Amino acid sequence: MSERVKTFLAVTVLTIAIWVWADLEQTGTSEEVLPVVINVPKDYRVQNIRPSRLTVTLKGPEGELQALQSTPEEKLCRFNLGETALATSPLVLPAGEGLSHLHDRRLVVTEIRDADGNVFDGRIHAEVTRLVEVRNVRVEVRVTGAVAAAASAQPPEVTARVAQADLENLPEAKRFVVAPLDVDTIPENLQVEQEAALDRHLGGPDGIEATFDPPIVTVSARLQAAVTTRNLGRFPILVVGPPEVLNRYRVVFQQDADRWVELEVEGPGPAVERLQPQDLRVQLILTEDDKPSPGSWLPATPVVSGLPATVKLTKPLRPVNFNLEKYPDKPATPAGGTP
Repeated sequence: MSERVKTFLAVTVLTIAIWVWADLEQTGTSEEVLPVVINVPKDYRVQNIRPSRLTVTLKGPEGELQALQSTPEEKLCRFNLGETALATSPLVLPAGEGLSHLHDRRLVVTEIRDADGNVFDGRIHAEVTRLVEVRNVRVEVRVTGAVAAAASAQPPEVTARVAQADLENLPEAKRFVVAPLDVDTIPENLQVEQEAALDRHLGGPDGIEATFDPPIVTVSARLQAAVTTRNLGRFPILVVGPPEVLNRYRVVFQQDADRWVELEVEGPGPAVERLQPQDLRVQLILTEDDKPSPGSWLPATPVVSGLPATVKLTKPLRPVNFNLEKYPDKPATPAGGTP
């Protein structure tokens, strides 16, 4: 390759690089909606941040504005506060200070509004509370969907972290946390065990906000055999069987035999309530061994399909009398013509 060609290529590459750099350095503007984040030591909690989001207009190099889109950890109005800054509550923080990290990208904040686009005074308001640790918080298992004879949690006690001011107003009797146990299906042995996330309140669902260690416990319960009875109505008796039997014979019921049955079931409340009549079939099942019985009836007991294992009939179905009659043979077709 000649020196002239090498020089030409080098100049071309350098020119393109300059163009790209110039394009990225060109000044642009961007409007961003940034959440307000206030980081505090673990012994504190910040709540009721107002406004919680800001609409910010930024001005700076196009390249930096583009790069900001791929760094969500910087698309924040962010405050990192130590204990000294948390001595008083409520907090009042200049919004501009939470955007100072954008200066490192050579981005200038030209306008700050709230998330709805309204002009505000540029100050962030928030409440801060000191957290305290509460040990030996009793775990109370609350069972829904069944009746429990006994229930327990492992571990039976946990540690809570709550706002000190809230704890001062909480009676000693309310120092418990609820572990919910929702029973969908009652097993035959009536024993249930599963993991449960603790409710995030000390003193029950209407108690004070809290975090727990551990946040998840293992709950177990011995259920009572609570039985619910339900009448599902009348169902027709459907005849099913092998095609070769159904194609050869028709089923004839005894004249006074019922062609329908009334079903009443019993079982665990949730399972019985979920049961829908359209899920069930009452069937008279024929087999290949069934043959016509001239001069007598064939007794058979219908069966119900579609019942869950934990749901039973309150009384067995009665047998029905039927017989099989052979369909007339079709006339043979003479060779070469119609009969």
